[in-house]
Amino acid sequence: MAEPSAPGTHMRAEIYEQPEALARLLERADAVLAPVAHAARNCAFAVLAARGSSDNASIYGKYLLEGQARMPTALAAPSLYTLYGTPPHLAGALVVGVSQSGAAADVTAVLEAGRRQGAVTLAITNTPDSPITRAAEHVLLLGAGAERALAATKTVTAQCTAYAVLVADMLNHAELKRQLLGLPDAVRDVLALEPQIAELVASFINDERAVVIGRGYTYGAAHEIALKLKETCFIGAHAYSAADFLHGPLAMIEPGYPAIVLLNHDETLETTVQVMERILQRGGRVLCLATQPAVAALSALIGHPALTMLALGAPPRLLSPVAFIVAGQLFALHLSVRLGYNPDISRGVTKVTVTK
Repeated sequence: MAEPSAPGTHMRAEIYEQPEALARLLERADAVLAPVAHAARNCAFAVLAARGSSDNASIYGKYLLEGQARMPTALAAPSLYTLYGTPPHLAGALVVGVSQSGAAADVTAVLEAGRRQGAVTLAITNTPDSPITRAAEHVLLLGAGAERALAATKTVTAQCTAYAVLVADMLNHAELKRQLLGLPDAVRDVLALEPQIAELVASFINDERAVVIGRGYTYGAAHEIALKLKETCFIGAHAYSAADFLHGPLAMIEPGYPAIVLLNHDETLETTVQVMERILQRGGRVLCLATQPAVAALSALIGHPALTMLALGAPPRLLSPVAFIVAGQLFALHLSVRLGYNPDISRGVTKVTVTK
């Protein structure tokens, strides 16, 4: 009988597979996505259908499609297709369905409705010959390899990368394409910070709740990190936009309340720092994950006893959410093990969840 593996063995291995998985995807994604991008240039809007971590990747995809391609983009409400039987009009749309397993019946239903109505349909999955692949006209297989851990890691960053490649192809964006080639190395830079990240979890071992704050392109990453804390550490972690956080949720902050803040070197920098200041003023604790170019904006807060900061290197602004997600994966892994759990499994959750 094989010896049982140590807690987190599979999750950690899959986290470390990400640079190679992304490099493989980048080598072949254009062959599938270039024709999709060509057709999508004639689309009036986009609809993205996904659940769980794939939905968080699609939040990032929404910001890319709207912010770069200037294409109005909505996250689908799959129950309208499956339970209510009232799908919206999708003619003239780009419809993207994302599912690690390819078995999500509700995501499949969105793609099927789009295809019936003449939309451009794209399935993004890690699983060949799955329902989602049969529903779409175009299929991008992530090729990330099997995920044995309950928590999705390499498939999430691959999905984010796929969205970035799609948008780069839609725009013929040479600089973004060049930056994408450096993404595996940006992930390696974050992996090199594992010892520092492992030390950071010590201040969270008594916390049963937390907020994770991002804005703009990092908003999906905030949701993904919060999900990782829920499913591996069983912490009531909630993600917020830095803007939305001031519209009520700030009232939750009391002395010692933990917040993880994602600080990117883009147009959200100043307002996100202001939210950090408000949290600290109310006695909250802040763990700030920042890109290196954003660190200078923290000069007035450095040295605050309730602020901890970790710089993640200098990934390109549009691609930094991938770096934030990887840092969050390592943080959740080490906190879970420190709490005595095994992040390779979970409570009441299965790897493939089929909803309709």
